Amino acid sequence: MKLTLATNEEINILHSKYKRFNTHLLEKPSELYNHIGIMDVFNRVLTEEEASELLGKNHNLKYGANFLDTFTQLFHLNESGVYVHIYKKGLSKEAFKYKLSCLNRSEANLFRKLFSHNKGIYKIGDVEALVFLTKLSLTELYFADFFFPSLDTVIIGNYDLSFPIYSKTLIGFNKCKEIIEENGLFIRQ
Repeated sequence: MKLTLATNEEINILHSKYKRFNTHLLEKPSELYNHIGIMDVFNRVLTEEEASELLGKNHNLKYGANFLDTFTQLFHLNESGVYVHIYKKGLSKEAFKYKLSCLNRSEANLFRKLFSHNKGIYKIGDVEALVFLTKLSLTELYFADFFFPSLDTVIIGNYDLSFPIYSKTLIGFNKCKEIIEENGLFIRQ
């Protein structure tokens, strides 16, 4: 599994492109991104009744492969690499221990490694690392921000398989939309 700390040069390039790494905390993403949507299983917002009936652990298990396939295809498009931001603040020792207990030994070791450095930007070097990080979001164990520089796009892990997608360019947004739809998912706005 190839997951390495981003170099200072890579961080500077990413910062000049995206301005902020904790994208999930943006109150007004439209100030930085021209094209915004939510990658989802559904093409519309569910009613409260529908949500209570359709969402939950089985929902995530049923559709997780669609998201894994989408992320894998997007990974293969990005010749300049894919990066992930691990937001380390706000995770208590108890929450950290709980998350470790939900992982197998090798996954727990990797998760520990992610939190052993002050920096939170990692370059994803292979599909195995991408799958591990994506599954953390799919299982709602830990959410990360995924940066796809060649598409000028960020995808943010989120609850109920509703992942915000922010793109600086229409070309990047449309390419993501194409791949997302090929995998049986939608971008709703």
